Amino acid sequence: MNLQRFDAFLGKLLRGISIACFIALFFLLFINVIARTFQLAGFAWFDEIVQGLFAWMVFSGAAALWREREHFAVDWLEVTLGQSQYAIMLRGLISLLCLCFLLAMTVYGYDLFLRSRALTPILQLPTSLFYSVIPLSGLVMVLYTLRDINVAFTDLLSHKRK
Repeated sequence: MNLQRFDAFLGKLLRGISIACFIALFFLLFINVIARTFQLAGFAWFDEIVQGLFAWMVFSGAAALWREREHFAVDWLEVTLGQSQYAIMLRGLISLLCLCFLLAMTVYGYDLFLRSRALTPILQLPTSLFYSVIPLSGLVMVLYTLRDINVAFTDLLSHKRK
């Protein structure tokens, strides 16, 4: 499998996880509202599942958006600078700052994952299952940030040759 096919697969996987979690959350919340409204039943395990689904939806969604550069960004200065070498340097600097944050998130997320020994009270699921998405999505975002740094560096070199 070549790198482009893996990249496309990873993008579909990340989006698929986020969408599946969102759909599951929607149905769980809908069922819970109906059950509470008509006093049919209470779901003691509900909060545990919602917490896990929400974590997976948010972090895999963030990685999917990061991969495709569709996340929110304030790019006024970059747009103002146009295609100049300063705009390219700014993109590189921003990517380096993002890399620092993402490395910290990934390392501390991995530490949290390793130290989680607790089980959820009702379903007895390991909380590390919920926390595992933090270093996984962090690693994906780190790799795509390295791509962005490489692109900025390559663009800067080709801009200086002109």
